[in-house]
Order: sequence, then structure tokens, then C-alpha cells
Amino acid sequence: MRNQQYRSDPKLLAFANEMRTNYRSMIPMAGKPEPVSAISDIDIPADAPLRMLRARVYTPFSMAQAQDGQRRGIVLYTHGGGFVSGDLDTHDVMLRALANRSDCTVVSLDYRLAPEAPFPAGLEDTYAALQWLAVHGGEIGGDPQSIIVAGDSAGGNLAAAVCLMARDQGGPRVKAQVLLYANTGNYGETESWKKLSDRRFPTRDVMELVLQCYVPESPTQHHAPMTAPLRAELEALPPALIITAEFDPIKDEGALYAQKLRAAGVVVEEDTYYDVEHGFIQYFQAQHNQPMGEQALNQVANFIKKIFDNF
Repeated sequence: MRNQQYRSDPKLLAFANEMRTNYRSMIPMAGKPEPVSAISDIDIPADAPLRMLRARVYTPFSMAQAQDGQRRGIVLYTHGGGFVSGDLDTHDVMLRALANRSDCTVVSLDYRLAPEAPFPAGLEDTYAALQWLAVHGGEIGGDPQSIIVAGDSAGGNLAAAVCLMARDQGGPRVKAQVLLYANTGNYGETESWKKLSDRRFPTRDVMELVLQCYVPESPTQHHAPMTAPLRAELEALPPALIITAEFDPIKDEGALYAQKLRAAGVVVEEDTYYDVEHGFIQYFQAQHNQPMGEQALNQVANFIKKIFDNF
């Protein structure tokens, strides 16, 4: 479905294609991929519209020694890339490491991208994958009753929004949400946006084009709850881990989201990592992100273990 042309604006298509090329050119910066017990690419069926979603399943080494019938928790991961870029390969190195360190099955979703498939396509794909895993998770060695959703940047937005969607539609129970430098507000009015968006990624210009691609119909849609979870009612949501970066224009949105979740009675673990920029965990092996990238990745893995062990 990714190639279906929902929009034909040459400017937006050119922007998206440039973002995709640039993102893929950064794959070597992520470092050396570590071995896991198994990797498999699967197709997840979805309908309305009828489609197949590509996903990549990472099985950690710990599961190779698991007893017959023993299942581990599942992490459904939605990659970043401004809703217009990113894929199974851009996040491969990080997700291999996350699977091994968290001792769980990680499922990386290749959701549809804008502007060819604007909102709500990516969110619908995420929800469809969540529903499928809640029924068929055992087929990939995971526990369908133990699912965490996670994502970075735009993928963090989707992870937050799919928790809202599951709550509101009586969907599968999500045990926790992991939001890594997630954009939750889409309005660019925080202090971190004002101070950093002219010189740090994602810049204000980039974010404006991203939103034109993702929610093209109306500017008011930028602030709707499912595109900007910070504007939603947040009661009865799963526990959250929220990680932000000091030199990230999106930083304050993470802090505000954590604050609003707590006010709604949601358990939140929150951390800001200093001297790093947006995307630092994905490139945890890069020297300029050490030791913060490594520490943050371990924090994510430990949070996931804690959730699966305690609930």
C-alpha cells in the first residue's frame, strides 16, 4: 500500500524522497549490527483497506534457551522519520540490541508513510499490527497477552496515539508505552522549540513540511488528539517511559506529556539525557553519543523487563 498515491504535490513528494534518501544514508552511522537468535520478515494482514503490513521480528538469544512453550513479552516498535521516512533497515541495529537486552520479542513495523499515505494511515497500520499480535503473537514466539508499544520521534507519536486508540475502541490491552523523543504536541510553542528549532534537528522548517505531508487536509488537524496526543484526555492509559534529549527542539513536549500523564493518574518514568540531540539512542554506538546512548538503551531495556516481570 505504501506506493498508493494519496497526494501528488511535487514539493511534498520531493521533500519526502529527500528525507528517505538522507535517512538511509545514515544507516552506517548506527554501527555494527549484533547477532540475535533469529530474524524474520513477516506480513501482517489488515483490512479497510485490504493490505499486508511488513514487519521484522527479532528473537533474542535468551529465547534460544527457552523451554518449550515458554513465551516472552512482545515490543511493537514504530520507527521515527517524521512520518515520511524510516524503514525496517534504518532501525535494525538498535532493535537487535534492544531485543537482546530486554529479553523479549521485538516487532518492527513498516507502516505506510506520508505524503502518499497521510494520517490516519500510519496509525491505522500500528493499530492493525497491535490487534494481530494480540491474537497471533504466539506464532512468533511471543506472549500475545504481554505487549508493549514503543517508538522514537514520529514513531513515538504513533505509539502514544495507538494507546489512546486501544483505550477508546476497547482494543488490546497494552502493558506500557515507551516514547523516545516523541513529538506529542505539533505546535512548536514550547521553550525548547523557540530556543533550538533554528539550529537543531528537527528544525521548524522540517517540522512544518512534515505536518503538511502527514496531516494535509487542515491545519486544525495538527492539534487533534490522535495526531497530537498532548491534546488528548490521558486517563486510563498504560505506564510510560519518556526519554528526551537536551538539544532536541521536541524536548519540552516530552516533559509536558509526562506531566499531563501523571496528572491523569498514569505511572510515568521520565529522563532527559544531556549533551545529546534528537535520535541519539538509535546511534548509541556512535562515539559522540557515548555514554548517553548506551545508558538510555539500557534504561529502555530495563524498563521493559520490569514491566513484563511485574505485570
